[in-house]
Amino acid sequence: MKIYKYILPLFFLALISSCENMDQEMSDDELIQAIIESDNRISVTKNEIPKTAITSLNFKMPDEVIRYAELAPELGFEIEMKSWDFFDFELDYERNDNQYFTTKGRELESTKGNKDDWGDKKDQDGKDNNKKRGPCFKFVYPISYTMADSSIISGNNRKEIHSQMKAYFEKNGKTRENKPRLNLPIQVLTLDDTKKVWTKDILSPDDLRTLWELCKKSKKEDSDKKRD
Repeated sequence: MKIYKYILPLFFLALISSCENMDQEMSDDELIQAIIESDNRISVTKNEIPKTAITSLNFKMPDEVIRYAELAPELGFEIEMKSWDFFDFELDYERNDNQYFTTKGRELESTKGNKDDWGDKKDQDGKDNNKKRGPCFKFVYPISYTMADSSIISGNNRKEIHSQMKAYFEKNGKTRENKPRLNLPIQVLTLDDTKKVWTKDILSPDDLRTLWELCKKSKKEDSDKKRD
């Protein structure tokens, strides 16, 4: 009996130590995947994110804001960024660059592929397991925007357009009144359940709104499923 008296405390100390050092025992890729696959993620506010993580985001993405943040307890945070805080930017829907941090605020670095790729949102059998990340759709470039002063901003990718808009807003100010208007018609690329890429025509603002709603609905369903 005496031996158990000493072994049990040591066992519990080892267990606690193991939980506290989980992020050190797993690779960043493994920890990111564990965060994505967590079934008990909870929404958190900016104030609930470690200051070191906020500092890292401010340094890495100084002109962007947090769209949403979720915490997978004992694992870490997943944070989705958006380009502007005063309007919804269509090109944000093709992003695939969510940011990940440990519970203590250390940034997690993924070694997997190009962040502009589709990612691997669906399994090879075509089933959406809600455990992967990827763009909702992609634009067929070039595309252009008409600004409030009737000037045109165009580009061959999201970064080109974002850079020009940043310069425009620095000069003209950020208000809802000078929100840019995406020039239609355009085409977008979407991924079906079998991972086949399809081209879809967006001919009117109604088509664009329908596409947006599908993206928002998909994200809401993913979030709801994690809470069921």
